[in-house]
Amino acid sequence: MLYTSIVAERIGLRRSFAVIMAMSFALNFILALALLLQQPETRTIVVPPTLAAEREVWTFDEAGPGAPYLERWALSVLSHAASVTPETVDSSRRVVLQHVDPGFYGKLEEALIVEADRIKKDHSSTIFYPDRARVNTSDLSVEVEGVQKTLVGSTVTSSRKKTRRLTFRYDAGRLFLTSLTDQPSSGS
Repeated sequence: MLYTSIVAERIGLRRSFAVIMAMSFALNFILALALLLQQPETRTIVVPPTLAAEREVWTFDEAGPGAPYLERWALSVLSHAASVTPETVDSSRRVVLQHVDPGFYGKLEEALIVEADRIKKDHSSTIFYPDRARVNTSDLSVEVEGVQKTLVGSTVTSSRKKTRRLTFRYDAGRLFLTSLTDQPSSGS
């Protein structure tokens, strides 16, 4: 009698232990599966030191950068593409081409080389003064309105309103310029 109760007790403990282990394994498997399938929203916030005083915050998520970053990026690229002198045109072209989508590289490089040859031949300078930027984060584009001036020496030979549209592609945390076009200006 005593022997049968000891055996029954051990079998009950083994069975309980096996059930607890099976439940633990099942719960761990479910937890691991949930962690693997879950895709949490990732948002990176960048506050550049030069803008800390302005309190401008740049945000990024799966869709791409926020409007303030996209606007700054477009203005930076445009300053190198549209404001050049015969001395700076080649270095500005290299800076712009570092940020160009490979599919647009050849076309833009050709256009920038033609523009550089014209600027060097005429000994002219161009400068673009942006007035307003409209950012569209859904298609990663920025339209920048401003005044484009052409100078020969210190004489302004032309001054006209211009709207430039820059379109980007966001891939692996980088922005690539996919187009840079002149748009009809609303105040021409």
